Amino acid sequence: MTTPPACEHDNTTEELWDVVDVNGNPVGRTTRRAAPDFKPGEFHVVVGTCVYTPLGEVLVTRRSPEKTHPGEWEFSAGSACAGESSVEAAQRELAEETGLEFALEEFMPVGRLFEPVALFDIYAVQIPEVAEVIPQPGEVDAYRWVELTEAIDHPRSVAFTRPWNRRLDQIQEALREIVEW
Repeated sequence: MTTPPACEHDNTTEELWDVVDVNGNPVGRTTRRAAPDFKPGEFHVVVGTCVYTPLGEVLVTRRSPEKTHPGEWEFSAGSACAGESSVEAAQRELAEETGLEFALEEFMPVGRLFEPVALFDIYAVQIPEVAEVIPQPGEVDAYRWVELTEAIDHPRSVAFTRPWNRRLDQIQEALREIVEW
């Protein structure tokens, strides 16, 4: 399997996002990451992926010091780029941030969350066993494998970012069903 391509950029080397409606359908224009332009009812797609083992261990990554929420934990995540489907973005972000590569059909939808200007799609993908991760410099500076309960039960022993704590509260039951089936 080959690594998914990186995001396309405009002539300023800035990431471009498709603008979508509440159903995730493109509205026919793009916006720049550094200067997003959304009308009411418009969004961009953001994705996150929970990688898990058959024993219920999940991969969490720590955000680099250069990022917002530095030193806090999350599941691999990022924005879908212009022309990229949600699941393609999940595949690309996971490969970029961790070096882990999976076929598109291995990504199981967990749920879609509605945020102020983002449709946040969460996926789960199973790996046969705990694996070594290659953190992407500037994005991820550490990783660890933890039991699912450490990541989603209260109190959480993993110091997730505030946005991820809110997301986990919303999807924890669906995620538990997939990981613990």
